[in-house]
Amino acid sequence: MWPSLAERDTAATVYQDPDWLLAWARHLPASCEPLIVAAVAGRRPAAALALVREADRTGRTRITPLSWPACEQVRPVGESKEAVSVLVRRLPHLADDVLIADVAAGSVLDRQASSRWGRPHTQTLYATLALPLDLTSLSRSTRRDHTCRRRAIEALGDRVGYHRTRTTPELLAACDVLQALFRRRNAPRAPAAGTADLALPWRQVLAHCAPTAFIATLTLDTHPVAAQLCLRRGDRVHSVITAMDPAHGGLAPGHALLHRLCEDLTDEGRTLLDLGRTTAADGQRAYKAAYGALWTTTHTYTAPPNDRPLARQPAAAAHLQTVALR
Repeated sequence: MWPSLAERDTAATVYQDPDWLLAWARHLPASCEPLIVAAVAGRRPAAALALVREADRTGRTRITPLSWPACEQVRPVGESKEAVSVLVRRLPHLADDVLIADVAAGSVLDRQASSRWGRPHTQTLYATLALPLDLTSLSRSTRRDHTCRRRAIEALGDRVGYHRTRTTPELLAACDVLQALFRRRNAPRAPAAGTADLALPWRQVLAHCAPTAFIATLTLDTHPVAAQLCLRRGDRVHSVITAMDPAHGGLAPGHALLHRLCEDLTDEGRTLLDLGRTTAADGQRAYKAAYGALWTTTHTYTAPPNDRPLARQPAAAAHLQTVALR
């Protein structure tokens, strides 16, 4: 059901890719049940959401998107207004608490959730770069900063290297490097809000969905100084985790890597690079604005509590189908 809907949905992102979702489903704790919840028109699924239902020690249940918080841009596949309306109306009956995160503002899911559940409880900036990069519209001082950084890298000549993973063994080896850089960058402080959670099983997941993922690495004298995990689908690439070696902060390796990556993706024919959720912490907004980021917003909703069990409403339930993913 999910693969066919995702294949037909041209707006689906890599976060709706079946391989990505199955990889996360395989590594859920025993307390979690992965579900596909679909609105059905006749016998044909019209829209579906990939979810996780978790029960705590008291038996209270909570639904969140499958692969969240690792994923961004949560959306159903098959976004007809009527079908998504059924999903939003019925979800509160499936668990004690329902949280749907990172919903693109203005999407069908966003409009339906806002209409039925009320205002979102959080709002987050989301940044996207159009490729090829066009820095001409930026301020003179910003352009000058880019020029100075580029010259500093060029002055190092062959000492600076760039590499993108192409195979699963390369990807997993680069994942270890990325995690080491990330820990070095954030020690001894806690990671800023909105940064990736390395406690999640990233390495195991990437082993199952390697065709959709790659890691770009910048080296200095063969030593990694920056790394960036990305996911791809169609002409869009999502930057998921970025890490730099703080010992080389003066080199601005994160900027150098992002420039190389944008050039690489442009040569490959990609037209968009998602830089994802953007918080006020750690200078993220200024960093992304320096590349002419296109700003949008994502919303997170909590469904209002519903004390009427689904079983008491058979007529409405006939339009909803719940399928275990495993």
